[in-house]
Amino acid sequence: MVFLGLSQVVIPIKVFSLSLSPSLIKCVSVFTGIAMGTAGLVARPMASILEATGRTAQSIRNRSNPHESNRLRVRFPRPVARDRPLSPYSWEEAIGMSLLFQADGGRLKDTFVVCKMLREPGKFLVLTEKLLLLVSSPYLVDLGSPQFVGVPPNPQWVIETEMNLKSIVHLDRAQEVVNIVGSNGETSPRDKRGSIRNRATSSAFVPLFHFSVEMPNIEDAEGTLQILLALLEKGKARRWDQNIIHRSNIC
Repeated sequence: MVFLGLSQVVIPIKVFSLSLSPSLIKCVSVFTGIAMGTAGLVARPMASILEATGRTAQSIRNRSNPHESNRLRVRFPRPVARDRPLSPYSWEEAIGMSLLFQADGGRLKDTFVVCKMLREPGKFLVLTEKLLLLVSSPYLVDLGSPQFVGVPPNPQWVIETEMNLKSIVHLDRAQEVVNIVGSNGETSPRDKRGSIRNRATSSAFVPLFHFSVEMPNIEDAEGTLQILLALLEKGKARRWDQNIIHRSNIC
């Protein structure tokens, strides 16, 4: 009965459509085609615009969150000062700045002074106005060689040695090696937790500890020694503890 009722409703519509003249049917078809074409003319470009907008927004999000990307960078970013001219790119400076901003959740942020590449691949000496850092990264082992493929936006940093500059009580140089002696009483909180790797002579029961850094050549070793001495003098001028600084050059 339901089917018969629906058929009685549909039949008049069919009869009405069949009763139209052929010319009127053509006019209706033409207007229907025009309406559908107009709708497509408006809808399709709008859909394309919305799709392009979505892709642009996704690209902006990816750029604003570079650490979520797995793509390798050709080189580290570097800071650009508005009041200073753009200097030639320096890998060491870029590495040092990236380390201070990224390593250990940004805890090491301090006034950057210099970063020096060590003889051992992937290791660097970073100096700030207050800290001496011996760091390494597995992504930088091949730096300078054809095997180097780039660095991730947020590379892995290993802080092997961390110390306050005011803890240094002795500096000397033997060829390419810079020797540093510090006081355990002035070690940084990281050292006191025993999280540094260079612990051969560092102990809570030993008042002094010693470690060495080997530079690529004698010129770099002497330059690093001079920078350290200058930083220590600057620190004493800012009323650091009056540690006695000894220097001896064994060439």
